[in-house]
Amino acid sequence: MIDFDRLLPSVMLALAMSAASPALAPAYAQDAGVDDATEGEEQAGDEPAEPQDAGPIDEIVVRGQFIPDEKRATSEITSVLDAEDFVRAGDSDIAAALSRVTGLSVNDGRFIIVRGLNERYSSATLNGLPLPSTEPLRRAAPLDLFPTSVIQSSTVVKTFSPELSGEFGGGLVQLETKSRPDEDFLEIGIKGRANTETTLKQGYFYEGSDSDVFGFDDGLRDLPDAAALTFTGDPLGPDQQNAVDTAFEQYKTLLITRDDVPFDGGASLAAGKRFDGLGPVDVGTVLYLGYDNEWENRDGVRNRPNLDAQPTSSFFSTRQNITLSGLSSTGLEFANGDEVTLTGIYVRSSLKQAEIEEGSSRDTPDFRQESTDWIERELWQAQLVGDHEVDFGQGLGVAWRVAYGEALRDAPYNRQTNFYDRGGIYRFSEGDGQSYINNSFLQDENFAAALDLSLPVELGAVPLVLKAGGGYTDSSRSTQRRDFEFRGDFPDEVQLSRPDLIFSDPVMGLSGPFLLLNSSRGFPDNFDGSLEVASAYVSAEAEFGPYVRASGGVRFEDGSQDVSTFVTDEENSLQTFPAIEEDYFLPAVTVTWNPLDDFQLRGAYSKTITRPQFRELGPSIFIDPDTDVAFFGNPYLVNSEIDNFDLRAEYYFGTGQFVTVGLFYKDIQNPIEETITTQGNVFRTTFVNAPSAELWGVELEFEKTFDLYELTGGSPFGEGKEIVFKTNYTYTDAQVSNDGEVTVARTSGQGITPNTRDAANNILDESPLTGQSEHLFNFQLGVRTDNGASATILANYASERTLFRGQLTSQGFDPAVMQKPGLTLDAVINQPFEFAGGNFDLTLKVQNVTERDYDAYFEESDRLVGSPAFQTYDVGRLYYAGLRYQF
Repeated sequence: MIDFDRLLPSVMLALAMSAASPALAPAYAQDAGVDDATEGEEQAGDEPAEPQDAGPIDEIVVRGQFIPDEKRATSEITSVLDAEDFVRAGDSDIAAALSRVTGLSVNDGRFIIVRGLNERYSSATLNGLPLPSTEPLRRAAPLDLFPTSVIQSSTVVKTFSPELSGEFGGGLVQLETKSRPDEDFLEIGIKGRANTETTLKQGYFYEGSDSDVFGFDDGLRDLPDAAALTFTGDPLGPDQQNAVDTAFEQYKTLLITRDDVPFDGGASLAAGKRFDGLGPVDVGTVLYLGYDNEWENRDGVRNRPNLDAQPTSSFFSTRQNITLSGLSSTGLEFANGDEVTLTGIYVRSSLKQAEIEEGSSRDTPDFRQESTDWIERELWQAQLVGDHEVDFGQGLGVAWRVAYGEALRDAPYNRQTNFYDRGGIYRFSEGDGQSYINNSFLQDENFAAALDLSLPVELGAVPLVLKAGGGYTDSSRSTQRRDFEFRGDFPDEVQLSRPDLIFSDPVMGLSGPFLLLNSSRGFPDNFDGSLEVASAYVSAEAEFGPYVRASGGVRFEDGSQDVSTFVTDEENSLQTFPAIEEDYFLPAVTVTWNPLDDFQLRGAYSKTITRPQFRELGPSIFIDPDTDVAFFGNPYLVNSEIDNFDLRAEYYFGTGQFVTVGLFYKDIQNPIEETITTQGNVFRTTFVNAPSAELWGVELEFEKTFDLYELTGGSPFGEGKEIVFKTNYTYTDAQVSNDGEVTVARTSGQGITPNTRDAANNILDESPLTGQSEHLFNFQLGVRTDNGASATILANYASERTLFRGQLTSQGFDPAVMQKPGLTLDAVINQPFEFAGGNFDLTLKVQNVTERDYDAYFEESDRLVGSPAFQTYDVGRLYYAGLRYQF
């Protein structure tokens, strides 16, 4: 039997390289002739050459005529996506678009993994400023919140340079928003989507508030005033307890019903206006507003074993995602070339979910859990960016930027009600902690400012660009949880009833049942964290003739990060933890050699760091709504330090056509890993610093266009059409070492204390890093026409990766949780046309053609039978249609 998982990477590598072979014959500009040289000069933006008299020409040298400007202008190793790439791939958000970049994959459809390093090693900027995150589970911003329609370009930087933040592991995603438009425009878009597992199929619903459809709760889920009676920690009198018990909403947020799931839908409005000739300044503004309403059924299997038993459950959930997005950008360009841009961005994404899970566990044969969730994520940021040139020397460049933003995550009334099988009938479970109402709130505040100076000079015959600058960021996070559990004795006659009747005021007003605020010093329900970083850098770029370019410099960063916790209903429960106060000098050097026309060889070394995320430090419990896994942080984590080595060869044999081969190596000290920890029957994860890790890999990339008219021998069918072929492959090998110690957080009723022990208790030696796929492959084959129409087939493959690593127990290592993203196949058609005096653009997509499912499972182990599912569910095939009208 053929092992396709082993065969597929080899086939992909062969495809990537074999397609490149006919295009790699050198074509030096010295041999190109006058016509080719002139064409190259025009492509570089010069005026057409004047006619020349025939006669002997001694030499014409156009070195690097096909090397793109962004590749020529930077010393770093980068990958670039522009508006044309977004249209051809049909990706509606930046996360989906970036999944097609060499060495990149996407976790949960939102977070970027670069070169096998999970999202904690990657970051994103918007117009050069750090993005706040709407996720308490990540510091990285979820990039699925940013529609491609508001992004001008996206650059993935894979090598560090001193002007970038020192927190650089896998890579940096630089997003640039649209600003001054080339011309006035108004664009209206509508779209619809259907899913074979969801649309017009039965799903679960609960009523919620009247404004849920717009992504806002109208106050229905607000924490009732009476709940504050429990915050003092003092015993409640009968009347006070009754007020708490009957204060919560018990119908619209609780009762689950079945109905058909509607189609997805969305609309957008984009407008741009130029105001030229306003004296010494030209003004342009761009506005975007978007609304999306998407549905998803998840029908699957979920296991959370304590590894002494293997409970199995099936679950069915219906998720509604409502997204509101807005962007406004106004740019001013002065007569002397100075630019100032004011940008505001607002994104809100709300999740409404109803779920029923049924199965068996170790202690009881059968159970039924009914859950309802409402999670609001919101982000806003205001930016002011300036770019100037001062009359000093050969022109002093001054670039400055400042931003302030906030992010919040509000999850009120997340409920779970438990029932157990009693003689073939599900009866309400009165056990402690079995049924609850959870409320959590998170708020981030982020301030950032930076200044960059650049001055071109000449040192003898060597042109230099001297650079210097600095920055300051201040980030803070405050979270609070209020967990109320249903306790006490409920009347037998209501235990077979619906949940809204079990928790109704007449029942909760009785003396038996009651609500209890659940908190402890072991898992505190309040967390505060802050991170302050001041930085400065100097660097220089030099050109040593037409063949060699080098850049180097050093960045200094002084950071201070601290966290503290307290318990709501306990006095004197404040606990502070050791602050992470470190300063670093981070060197970087890159050398680019251009020995042949349109060929570049780059080598780079740098030293960088990564700091623990707030969610990795905070010892409060959160539940990831995507995996249904509870996790808590470790306040004793430390920074990771990384030595980075890169080597890449790039050959450009036509405009937008190239082949590249790259090697990279990273040595990581104290990498942060997510590990499983089981306490009793409770499955949770936490975080530890592994002693060290090594990562190396190879990247291959190839892009070429073919004139279809020539390929078909001058057939009219091929006129005005070209075939676009793109492919890339990344191999990554990473191994974590357990040669050293780890410090874990030990929880108890007295608080949280450090526990330092041999790393072999938590880390399996030479195991891969969490989030790392050994093989990544992308493939695009399409046809585009002169009028902008295109049809493209896209394939994306990522091999299995570790979600959570196991820890050592008395019976051996717990098996790690693995995920197999697998192969995804999409097809996209874009067709512009004119109708009734307007310009239209029609987009049709079929996504996940092969109906690949979500598949996470436990790796094979002597302690488990086979590889039981951790969480699996059907994703379905998606059909999409979108229409844009521009006038």
